[in-house]
Amino acid sequence: MIPDNKTLVTNFFTSKYYKNTADFDKYIHPKIKINWNSSKGFFQFDYDKFKSMSQEMGKSFENMSPEFSHLIEENNKVCARFTYNVETMESQDLIGLADFFSVWEIKDNQLYRGYIMSQPCDDGLEGILSFINDHN
Repeated sequence: MIPDNKTLVTNFFTSKYYKNTADFDKYIHPKIKINWNSSKGFFQFDYDKFKSMSQEMGKSFENMSPEFSHLIEENNKVCARFTYNVETMESQDLIGLADFFSVWEIKDNQLYRGYIMSQPCDDGLEGILSFINDHN
């Protein structure tokens, strides 16, 4: 059974794609292109660059746990707003890494195009509450 596109996106981010090559290959289209605006500047990734970056994250973090506040699907595109919480080797406590807003185009049941904006987590109360749907 093929999952819907929102499920595909959440399954990718909740997988261990950063530690397990099979997970990465399952969810990422071989011709993926990603445009990423981050607090460090603009980056473009193809399959090889994204895989390499993901593997580097796997060396730095024991666990990466996304906390989704919004998932919106239209046709073959999914918008996701989430915070990535990470667990390091030094601490088993989850630490807020960054807040993300992303748009994903799905092709052949894989992530094909990605448009990402991210910034470091804001640990202020208003920033945290903005991720709780009932508060909005």
